[in-house]
Amino acid sequence: MSPKPVIVQKNEHMVTLTLNRPDVMNAMSREVIEGLWDALEKIAADESIRVVILRGAGDHFCSGADIHLFSENVPPDEWVVAMKGVGRIVKTLRAIPPPVIAMLKGVAVGGGANLALAADFVVAAENTRFCEIFINIGAILDYGGHYFLPRLVGLARARELAMLGDEIDGKTAASMGLIYKAVPEDQLEAEVESLANTLSQKPPLALRLIKEGLENSFDMTLQQVLDWEAAHQSIALQTPQHKEIVELFLAAKKEK
Repeated sequence: MSPKPVIVQKNEHMVTLTLNRPDVMNAMSREVIEGLWDALEKIAADESIRVVILRGAGDHFCSGADIHLFSENVPPDEWVVAMKGVGRIVKTLRAIPPPVIAMLKGVAVGGGANLALAADFVVAAENTRFCEIFINIGAILDYGGHYFLPRLVGLARARELAMLGDEIDGKTAASMGLIYKAVPEDQLEAEVESLANTLSQKPPLALRLIKEGLENSFDMTLQQVLDWEAAHQSIALQTPQHKEIVELFLAAKKEK
């Protein structure tokens, strides 16, 4: 039996998704794409999950598309279908209620880099190798790269990364605001675990609504954002979690 292309591990309120093709630096195959979509669909329906961690098996996160896919003479219409499947994964990562943490080491190249950028938090080893390699192989960005890059680092930096196709390390990626944080590789697991634990303890409805509000804000005017906030804050302020936090705060204040 061949190994599963995506390993799903649930531990209480956390789920870890592991791209599982370590012999080819977790290159994306049709089976990996299908496995990711199936896992995300189940996560979206499971209200008990509070945090998702996305990582690669072995020494790398993801080297992008499996090079063999480019040698199969796939007709254009089939590529359109395949890329729409990729888009569905990216949109689902952004839309599922729990925050997603991408944990990177080794290489995060091409579609692998942009898959990571679809997460809410990206924590990388300082020596992780990022590259928007597409221009170097005569292709354009995918996995939402044209959307994420300018929003994360601005248009000038996005042009630099996308049109030159140079490699940068995790430390550089963090310094330019492309990712959340870079740490020494031997601290990576502990850093991601700490962040996941912190997020898992936040009020889940508030976390979900904040994620939704930030994501949708790019397509909204200020007035639309204010109206959205008014409607959804009225919901958040009625939750048991909010009321409990307020009561604890007031009780602590009385004791001083």
